Amino acid sequence: MRHAMIMAGGSGTRLWPMRRREVPTQLLRFVGGRSLLSIAADRIRTLVPEANRYVCAGEAYRALIRADIPWIDDAHVLGEPVGRDTVNAVAFGAAVTARRDPDAVFAVLTSDHLIAPQAEFERAMDLGFRLVEAAPSRLVTFAL
Repeated sequence: MRHAMIMAGGSGTRLWPMRRREVPTQLLRFVGGRSLLSIAADRIRTLVPEANRYVCAGEAYRALIRADIPWIDDAHVLGEPVGRDTVNAVAFGAAVTARRDPDAVFAVLTSDHLIAPQAEFERAMDLGFRLVEAAPSRLVTFAL
């Protein structure tokens, strides 16, 4: 089954003074009144069932994330007690996903990108999922 985790951590120092401790970068509403996190969550809605979508972020932001993404519940917000960088967030999400679904095909996405066109993103992600579904030992990455 397909799963996806959006990483929504980071200190956001480049966006100071807009970004504050109380409201991290990924939750600032500066793209058409929406946050980058909500845009990232919408981006995967046709690719991964709602029950298999996760957000990994600092535990302190759980309530803000749930307010920003109406469909997400507590079980799908992976709250890090302390930020420890990308590899730790990926490992945390992979461990949670593997425990819930040992046959999971797991995608890791970021919350701080604007990606267009949507149809091209969906095509590339679907291809990546299919490649791993066909050969589970594969690792697929995307870059510009």
